[in-house]
Amino acid sequence: MKDNHKFEDMIRKDLDVRAGDRTYNRMWEIILDAHEQSKQKPSAARLTIARRTIMKSPIVKLAVAAAVIAVVGLGVFEFIGTGVKSGVVWAEVAKKVEASRGVIYRNRASHSDRPGPDYSMNYLSATQARIDSYKADQIIKTFYNDFNTKTVVFVDHGHKSYIKKTFEQMQPPSILLNPKTLIQEFLSHEHRTLGQKTVDGVLCEGIETTDPAFSEGDFQVDSLAARVWVSVETGYPVQFEDEEVRNNGQIRIAVVLDHFQWDVELDESIFEPNIPPDYMQIEMP
Repeated sequence: MKDNHKFEDMIRKDLDVRAGDRTYNRMWEIILDAHEQSKQKPSAARLTIARRTIMKSPIVKLAVAAAVIAVVGLGVFEFIGTGVKSGVVWAEVAKKVEASRGVIYRNRASHSDRPGPDYSMNYLSATQARIDSYKADQIIKTFYNDFNTKTVVFVDHGHKSYIKKTFEQMQPPSILLNPKTLIQEFLSHEHRTLGQKTVDGVLCEGIETTDPAFSEGDFQVDSLAARVWVSVETGYPVQFEDEEVRNNGQIRIAVVLDHFQWDVELDESIFEPNIPPDYMQIEMP
């Protein structure tokens, strides 16, 4: 777990990169590409003149760079094709997803380097999370997370044991454990629109990123392709897909999140650890 000093160093480095010429130039290209405009067109020419003027002032350049990142992050420039605006307003999707009171979803993940459960059912509220892992439709493990009390309870049904641990600091849940931040994560990375597709009988629109930085953890990412499909009617995600190759092809990961239920009121009892009396508590060193 990274301490505060390392985190602060990361923030400083990130801010320095965001203010750099290389990143600024790349963000400018992304905007032009999003509109599929040629740099020879008058509108692009006006942008080029404005850019040259801006580049003369580092302070103004930094401010505009921040504005560019914000605009792209909010999904203002999301288009399906040339001159055709997407039916999904991604900025609104991000707001709806983050405002969801609670969410239930299935997680099917496979790792080539280790066996795992067939799938897990995940329950997430604003302050708590529960994960039930299944093998051959039989529950084998349950995780309870309370982000207010910083408490984690792990129940191993196969060995009839459990671990309870309180952490002074607890990292926020990852993307896969907190799909309420999923859309914003996509919009904060370089991505492209995929158009429309029917997923589980629902008409959806999708976006895709191949940015290795989208992956979580300190791993070497050889390739990545992550996609999210959102219902045109409801504006909520229907399916998330992630395929990654890591460590020079040694590890392959495939993840699918689906069976979403958004903005549900989850009963508090769902997050109360259910530990049978014959289960033995194991102390962590």
